[in-house]
Amino acid sequence: MTADMTTIKVPKPLRDRISAIADERGRGTTLSQVLADLVKRYESDETRARQAAQQVHDEVKADRELMERARARAAQHAAYLSERGR
Repeated sequence: MTADMTTIKVPKPLRDRISAIADERGRGTTLSQVLADLVKRYESDETRARQAAQQVHDEVKADRELMERARARAAQHAAYLSERGR
């Protein structure tokens, strides 16, 4: 083990699952590579989830602003028609 490496204690069933993933990826795949890929995928998924949430927020905000403008315009037109009908 090199100076920048550490030991991570995990339950044997989890270690076996990680080893199985490494075996599926082929010869020479280390548990470290599997864990690094899993962390990278997790971080990527989290980033995509945050971006999707932000997009939904922006769309809802834009829709609210649009509805507020539409209500204001409708109120203006209603006032105009009301004055005209007098």
